Amino acid sequence: MKTLISVRIFSGGQIAGIVCLSILLAALIGVCVFLGYLLHKRGARIMQTDTLQQQRNALMQKLAAMRQGNMLDDLPDTKVLLRAKDDEDDEELAGDDEAPEEDADSDAEEFLFDDEESEPEAEINEAGNVVRYNRSFTARITQANNDLKARYSELKNYLLSYGVRSNVSWRREVFRVGRRSAASFVLRGKTLCVCYAADPAMFAETKYKIDDVSGNKKKNPLPSLYRIKSDRSMRYAKELADIVLAGFRLTRNPRYEPSDYTLPYKSTEVLVKRHLIKVSGNVSEVAKEDALAAEKGISYNRSFTARIIQSDDALKAQYSKLKNHLLAHKDIVCSEAWKHEAYKFGRENVATLIIRGKTLSLCLAADPARFVGTKYKVETLKSKNTPTPLQYRIKSDRRLAYAMQLIDTVFGERGIEKTERKAENFAVPFTSTDTLIRRGLIRETAYAGARWRPKADTLAEPIQSAEESPSAEAAASADAQPEK
Repeated sequence: MKTLISVRIFSGGQIAGIVCLSILLAALIGVCVFLGYLLHKRGARIMQTDTLQQQRNALMQKLAAMRQGNMLDDLPDTKVLLRAKDDEDDEELAGDDEAPEEDADSDAEEFLFDDEESEPEAEINEAGNVVRYNRSFTARITQANNDLKARYSELKNYLLSYGVRSNVSWRREVFRVGRRSAASFVLRGKTLCVCYAADPAMFAETKYKIDDVSGNKKKNPLPSLYRIKSDRSMRYAKELADIVLAGFRLTRNPRYEPSDYTLPYKSTEVLVKRHLIKVSGNVSEVAKEDALAAEKGISYNRSFTARIIQSDDALKAQYSKLKNHLLAHKDIVCSEAWKHEAYKFGRENVATLIIRGKTLSLCLAADPARFVGTKYKVETLKSKNTPTPLQYRIKSDRRLAYAMQLIDTVFGERGIEKTERKAENFAVPFTSTDTLIRRGLIRETAYAGARWRPKADTLAEPIQSAEESPSAEAAASADAQPEK
């Protein structure tokens, strides 16, 4: 009797062949999986060790597109392999109902450097009058210390060895390839900085500490700023130049003969006569007091309240309207600190008012990235671990209206209701510095902005005329206003 078990579909040889084939296929699959694992690990190691090379290749692609007339914002975003660390602290696209705001005193290449390139400081001239000096880039290099001059000359020669053209404007020196900007020199305080035509995101997680200075220009051609403070940073600046200029298909000229671009020191009086320093007599009383105090070795540390009291009428009006709008929301409490004014909902700090230079800024507890591509030109506050990272500068009545809209949006998401609170006048009258010192709203401190004074043997250039003779004012040239 035949059963199903006894019935053989395949012969013994066929069954042995099938078993062998199955084992072979299983071994092949195992080998493929193992090889895939090895390739994955190898690829991960390459990604970790060759991050900069990958980013450099992406930069080359962007720069190649730039050569065809595209700007950085027209190009696809670069995908960096590793995210930037939070070890360091744009104008956003304009909305349909707001046209981009232009800077009155800037051309297509000029972009502001926020608070680090504010209005010129007030000083006392030889006649004892308080004036405001607006120094050009050439004047600031001329009156800089010898270390900065040496770095400037060295890096300028390195850039020129690539065959680029140099053009000096009032605020910076730009190096161009044809009509395209490749790099520029700027001065921040007493530090020489170089800006490159490269996306700052390219150098995230690298040894190059790049600052994003896109600032108030949507299509800034030189958004990557690098500060040169030492010999090592000088080497890194040259490496960055190699990377960027390679994207312009430029190579160094091995026969380039370097020149000496270190400018001899000149007094402020001489530079004014040569139109390299502009003088303005329109100085506020507060600026005059600061200049007179600086001559005595004193600086004033003003509280937020003192800054409001001694501000102009336009800022006071903006502050009063904005404060009334904040307090019109239910359960919002105002808390004053030395440098700012905080607004809390319960124990949470939801808004802060600060003053940067002569501009009132609103800071909110919201992610600035949320408002990219909107009419609100928000910025990210550079202070670390701040509960209010969204910063919005109020420079006009329209921006004041937008600030109120931002407040309503952020507060509404937290369920903070708006009430019909009666408005108050918070625009307090002007009070003198001496009175505010007695009230404890201004502190006197030792003046930390000591200016570099040249030694006698550094004045190597011979005196050619009586009007160019060095004076006591030569030692009073300033590179940057001390932070208050």
